[in-house]
Amino acid sequence: MKKYLKLMASAIAVSSCIYGTSSVVVADDAIAAAIAHPDRPAEEKARDAGRKPAEVLKFVGIEPGMTVLDINSAGGYYTEILAHLVGPEGKVYAHNGPVYWDYVKDSVGKRYEGRLENVELLHPDTEAVDLPEGSVDAAVMVLAYHDYYFVHKARAEPQADVDSALKSYLKALKKGGKILIIDHVGPVGADAATINQIHRIDPARVKAEMTAAGFMLVKESDLLANPADGPTESPFRAEMRGKTDRFIQVYMKP
Repeated sequence: MKKYLKLMASAIAVSSCIYGTSSVVVADDAIAAAIAHPDRPAEEKARDAGRKPAEVLKFVGIEPGMTVLDINSAGGYYTEILAHLVGPEGKVYAHNGPVYWDYVKDSVGKRYEGRLENVELLHPDTEAVDLPEGSVDAAVMVLAYHDYYFVHKARAEPQADVDSALKSYLKALKKGGKILIIDHVGPVGADAATINQIHRIDPARVKAEMTAAGFMLVKESDLLANPADGPTESPFRAEMRGKTDRFIQVYMKP
């Protein structure tokens, strides 16, 4: 009997390894196909080397069939990749809060008109979203978190209500759902005025605010780190576009 149980346990273990590996391969293939999709603009494919979208999406674990929220998606670099990745069975919300919408409102609609039918545009009056509770599998926020502190005419207050925005994303996520944050590394302890000025943010500040909102940090990566870039330098200088020192954090809804 003991011998039989050992054999069964071994068989289950082998089976799990096989199917687990198969699932990873399928996800990897889907990500590669999405990035190589012929409909992606050539100028965006040229930015892939610096942005490393394949490694990023694999790190957060986005797969076909998922519902994904692209927070402050701007022109849609990641929205386009995500739309091809999740496929017809999935959905992507291309969100832009009031500040981002002020910049992209005249152009972003043309990007999705007559194509990418699994993408829905969201442009609420605040940074918060109003989506059904537990309806989103994953969310991404790429190079946008620092802009919660950007002073702009489209925002009634000089600083967004970060806490209410984060809590709305938490509510929208399914239990165990993940949110990816990528941003330019800023100086340690940088306050709101400094963040507004330099368009960078201290990773520790993001951790503190995400944790306070109810998220749990699950992993980090230095995939996009660049020690040649300084935390007080402009991320917009020509020689460093797409090469800034960026941190990657992944949080989960407990």
